Amino acid sequence: MDFISTENILQKDRNLIYEPDAVSISDSEDEDIKVYPEKNEEAILPNAYFFEPQRIRIKKDKSSALEIILALFAIIGFVCGTIFCGSFFSFLSEAYLSDFLKDKMQNGFFSNACISFFSMSAFVIISFSAGLSCVGQPIAFFIPLIKCVGGGIALASFVKCYGLLNGLLSFCAFVLPSFAMGTLITLYICRCAVKTSNRLFLYVSGKNTDARPGEFYGGYLTKGLIALAGCFIGGIIDAVITFICSNFFVI
Repeated sequence: MDFISTENILQKDRNLIYEPDAVSISDSEDEDIKVYPEKNEEAILPNAYFFEPQRIRIKKDKSSALEIILALFAIIGFVCGTIFCGSFFSFLSEAYLSDFLKDKMQNGFFSNACISFFSMSAFVIISFSAGLSCVGQPIAFFIPLIKCVGGGIALASFVKCYGLLNGLLSFCAFVLPSFAMGTLITLYICRCAVKTSNRLFLYVSGKNTDARPGEFYGGYLTKGLIALAGCFIGGIIDAVITFICSNFFVI
């Protein structure tokens, strides 16, 4: 091994940090030592550092538009059921509402939870079935409308039978929790049903031959189970609210 003097080592380090007074080392002193010249300020960076501007294609998300349309259908149904109750729709009788409230307050926790679960899951199953067909999109759109028409009729009937204040309080305590949670879950599964039905339609019409029905049926089934789990949780929440409110209402 060739001996490298301390002076040469120091000179090499000075060349590495581009000191202006550094002196290059001749090849005769040590052939293995490379001399680094001063930093060239006019050096051009490699091409890797330069990027040409490219167009960024932004894919439009149609999910938000679909959610807005379904929500509008639900709102229109609730408003129509409330306003036109008595003209186009018949009011619920006072005897029916009285029996409904008595059953709500006298039933046990388990019974109320089961009733709420089955009432919410019925719309989930119908909406889920619409997504299994390539022409089920119109059905999935109108299910929130029909469900919310019933909610509007119930609100108008409570107000007519028990007055504005008592009717609103009774509706909010014994109907609104189950109705609100059921509507949200129905909107969720209807959104999934519309998208799945649309993918089926594209596949059947030959516009999308890459995908296979089995590829997205599995994900759709998972979403249906999630919706049913939401109904189960919603039934428990509704039973808890009913149990609490039963202590403050007398029929």
